[in-house]
Amino acid sequence: MTAERTTLWYFIGALVVGGAERTLVDLANEVNGEEYDVTIWTIFSTNPLESELSNEVTVRSLTDAGRVSNGAIDGVESPLVYLLAPLKFCFVACREQPDLIQSFLFYDNVIARVAGVFCSATIITGIREVPNEEPVVRHVIDRVTISLSDVIVSNSTAGRDYAIERGAAEENVAVVYNGRNIEQYRTTDSAELRSELDIPTDTTVVGTVGRLVERKGHFDLLDAWPTIVSEIPDAHLVFVGDGADREQVTERVNSLGCADSVHFLGTRQDVPALLGAMDIFVFPSHYEGLPGAVLEAMAAELPIVATPVDGTSDLLENYRTGLFVDVQAPDEIAWATIRLHQHQPLAEKLGTAAGQRAATEFTTESMVDGFEQVYRELEIRSEETAYAQPLLE
Repeated sequence: MTAERTTLWYFIGALVVGGAERTLVDLANEVNGEEYDVTIWTIFSTNPLESELSNEVTVRSLTDAGRVSNGAIDGVESPLVYLLAPLKFCFVACREQPDLIQSFLFYDNVIARVAGVFCSATIITGIREVPNEEPVVRHVIDRVTISLSDVIVSNSTAGRDYAIERGAAEENVAVVYNGRNIEQYRTTDSAELRSELDIPTDTTVVGTVGRLVERKGHFDLLDAWPTIVSEIPDAHLVFVGDGADREQVTERVNSLGCADSVHFLGTRQDVPALLGAMDIFVFPSHYEGLPGAVLEAMAAELPIVATPVDGTSDLLENYRTGLFVDVQAPDEIAWATIRLHQHQPLAEKLGTAAGQRAATEFTTESMVDGFEQVYRELEIRSEETAYAQPLLE
């Protein structure tokens, strides 16, 4: 480590709206600036979340390439970018020799691990989700390169087990849960926002937040919606987020004949206010890391229906802080949502308990403290290794 501030490089594909990206922005803003000189490296220069970073955080991009579709990078003009960008990052790391390089997602992890071969930086990689299935090539690449990480930080206990199964040493794997600024989600003024969305103030609003991709369970929620509306005729369903399956999700709504009660809001910067306008939050994902959307719904003290997949089960406990339903089970989603609507004391109890847990265990402060503890332990380890080296004669 340097005698002054530790040079800390965060590395990610782009600062688009997503769970890992949101966590990174909060971490970069709140990490101790007197100890760490923070730079965020992105592969692409499309970085809408950059505007939320403090002036103390530097952002550097490897390329101007990248096509944006439905709020995410979906490709590049030339596939050479996927070769040249990693080479450029390795070259700059070799030239500037940062103290720490930390990445969060699979592709970024592989690049960071390789960069560590060419520089003296300590490499911290992340596990943000545990997929049910993955391509064989990705599986092999991960296994081959995982030993190049000095430390792996997961946001869930399932991710920790996943890293160890992949070949990481247990002592080199840590869990740091995501955190949020809880007070930001404690809003109750929803009348104006409902008016903007053309939703009457006295109706029931069911909502979800997340990328519009199949694994988030949006099709399951839509398949449950006709049953929900049959029991709650004035209900409205709100989707916050965008993604590759936007067109297919819209087609499913039209095929179900429920377009009048379903609202697609796309990518929004006012998620706390939108959560405040919801009555019930549904998150029927097929697999997760530690979902920030659920954590934010907890912070907003909403009653939650969710699947007990890895990560979500770290956040919620059935009948204590939420209701669990099976994966890809529209009938169960409908039953749980209707039950929360019809039993307000249960809904209020679950929402209050979820909010209390978020405020005590999943704050931004606790998340930053967890990462800084990892950094300090790495510094101690580095010093001990240096002292253990024999003196040159």
